[in-house]
Amino acid sequence: MNRSRIGSAGFAMLCGLVVLSAIAVVEQAIRPAPLQFAGLTVDRLSATLTLLVALIGVITFRFSQHYLDGQARQGIFLRDLAGTIVAAYTLMLCTNLLLLYIAWAVTSMGLHRLLTYYQDRPEAIRAARKKFLISRLGDLALICAIGLMWSATGTLDLHEFMAASDVDHGMMTAIGFCIALAALTKSAQFPFHSWLPETMEAPTPVSALMHAGIINAGGVLLLRFAPLLVQLPEVLLLLALLGTVTMALGMLAMWAQVNVKRTLAWSTVSQMVCMMVQCGLGAFPAAAVHLVGHGCYKAWSFLRSGDLPVPVSPPPPPLRALMLVVLGVLASIPALMLATTWTGFTPWHSPGELALSAIVALSVGQLWVALLNPPLTVRAILFALLGTLVAPSTAFALYEGAFLYLLPVLGELPPPTGVLAWVAAIIPVFTLAGLMVLHACLPRLVQTPTGRAFAVHSLYGFYFGTIADRFVATVWPVLSRTLPGAKHA
Repeated sequence: MNRSRIGSAGFAMLCGLVVLSAIAVVEQAIRPAPLQFAGLTVDRLSATLTLLVALIGVITFRFSQHYLDGQARQGIFLRDLAGTIVAAYTLMLCTNLLLLYIAWAVTSMGLHRLLTYYQDRPEAIRAARKKFLISRLGDLALICAIGLMWSATGTLDLHEFMAASDVDHGMMTAIGFCIALAALTKSAQFPFHSWLPETMEAPTPVSALMHAGIINAGGVLLLRFAPLLVQLPEVLLLLALLGTVTMALGMLAMWAQVNVKRTLAWSTVSQMVCMMVQCGLGAFPAAAVHLVGHGCYKAWSFLRSGDLPVPVSPPPPPLRALMLVVLGVLASIPALMLATTWTGFTPWHSPGELALSAIVALSVGQLWVALLNPPLTVRAILFALLGTLVAPSTAFALYEGAFLYLLPVLGELPPPTGVLAWVAAIIPVFTLAGLMVLHACLPRLVQTPTGRAFAVHSLYGFYFGTIADRFVATVWPVLSRTLPGAKHA
């Protein structure tokens, strides 16, 4: 089959998946009765996620037909791209645990083939190998979780496992930690994050698909197991803690980058943090909203990364920036109170939801810094006030809407309220506040020798990638002698 036939067949197939998912979303919105067959489940969550994957898949596939036009191996690339999209699409539907693992592994293998499309680029190969090894660790964690679930209940059906009430708490905790580890590796969280910003040598549509779709698989796994995880405060604390560490590393590295694609890559690391922290807070509806929104935004960002950069206004002086943050946060308090009145969102319902409210307030403060940067105009002031009013209402309305939409799937999740839940809520809020203060002071800090040295360390991601490279260089020669085709990967 020649390249044009592969392209036409692949594009038609992916368009068909978009239509099927769109029909499923409408049908589930009207009548939320799950449809189960052959280990797959179509419900509100899976219908939404498959529509996201299919839409991103169609866009990246069509982009690839033009982006790689004329290249000798374009047909192979399009075939691998379509196969990876179908595997990711299937992953969103799986509720049979064995089928879930197969789709999880096939998606990873397909992504590895796409990342190594340019086999003459050492940087691409090195990053792909690192990602390959980290993914195998995630595979092992997921297999362990499935084995423990089988041992505890004798079933490979996710719904039957969730309905089981006689599982020992220690066994549930072990399963939860394995699920969390698998999700952390897939979504590039510390200490498994360094491969993601290093995959920029791959074709741009691969970056778009990976950052907008496949990287979300960790969050999807956590959403599927939300009824289990919400009962395990130790696991939620781990997600919030490692997510917060990754947030600090990702944001510091993102601010130091000078390359557009690497900036977007570190941005993805930081955005995956938001989803991971939201899961750690027990705010799974917020994680679902973030997953969908980030997927759409990041696909658009990568596919237009070749455009000329938009001029950015110089940052305001540190004192002015800090004053604007404080004023914005204070101004957001009445807006938050008003938003809770008409949306029904209750910040005091749980530590996690209170932390989300604080993060919204900090975001409003950052909005003030962005909009009220000189020259100060009446229009900018009006936009800042409008944003202060709209942002909390929009955030709370989306949360409540997602909660109601996913209620038939996730059920009534008991909010985590213990000591560990408060610790998980406090850590990311105070870290984010500290990062905002640091960002405001950056213009002055980089003028000092210590600040310039810190910027260089940030540029290289504090060398966690270098440490991982040494490990990969040690392990991969052994792997290449035992794994078929690995020498050419």
